[in-house]
Amino acid sequence: MSIFDGKPIAMNPKIVLSASRMTDMPKFYPDKLMEEVDNRLARGLEIHTLVLWTKHPASLLIDPLRSYLEELKNKNIQLYVQLTITGLGGLSIGIKANGKPLVLEPKAPSLQDSLPALPDIIYLAGSPDRIRLRVDPIVRIKDSKGNTFSSLKFLPVIIKSAAQYGIKYFSFSFLEKNMHQKVDKRFREMGCQIVPPDEEERHRTFHWLKQVESAYGVFISACCVPGFPDSKCIDGELLQQLHDRQEPADSRQPRKRPQCGCTYSIDIGGWPPKLCYTGCDYCYAHANYID
Repeated sequence: MSIFDGKPIAMNPKIVLSASRMTDMPKFYPDKLMEEVDNRLARGLEIHTLVLWTKHPASLLIDPLRSYLEELKNKNIQLYVQLTITGLGGLSIGIKANGKPLVLEPKAPSLQDSLPALPDIIYLAGSPDRIRLRVDPIVRIKDSKGNTFSSLKFLPVIIKSAAQYGIKYFSFSFLEKNMHQKVDKRFREMGCQIVPPDEEERHRTFHWLKQVESAYGVFISACCVPGFPDSKCIDGELLQQLHDRQEPADSRQPRKRPQCGCTYSIDIGGWPPKLCYTGCDYCYAHANYID
């Protein structure tokens, strides 16, 4: 620390670790997650916050990971949870060209299984403000029979339920075409079509979401969605405000993707990414698809 105009300035802000945008480490690689954190602590790196990304809230509540996370908190390392609940877990939304049910998230927990875990997740993190609930992505799909399904209807249901526990921060995206070739190819092979919203629908959705925000007293951010404002899923300034000691985190913005205002973090998911066994059909990472 140094002093300037009477105010302390952090010369070397503590790092933020992200586990992980690449795969669901809490569910499928908890041992590797703990090993990667320990390796950095052993090298003397100071960790401000561990950001945990998962579609499986129960995985954070199972030992040895839960006890390990509690130990990190005792070391003044903040936990921040990016929890994805879309309403699509295990849900059949149509028919594929091979006649099989179209289940976009075959191994994700259902909405009914995920929502009851929220109080325990909040207790683990220490505050509902340390939870960002991701209704991500919102999908509109035309199946092989030409029937259209939209998951947009789940968003207010999820927000209403989570807001009752004090959760205020939410993120969403739309499943888009022409962003990831492997995703487009997979849907073609299934005989199904991604139907993203047009410009007028995006405009209407933006204003509808403002009404939802007002109704439940929450903040809804678009995650890299064309037609919506930039946002920060990992926000160094917010993490500093939430920290028990309000210690500063790195607030640099790498801007690795258009409309992404996330501040600097180190992803410990490894490269190439590990397989994610949730098997989501729209996954652009390294998914273990289930046909």
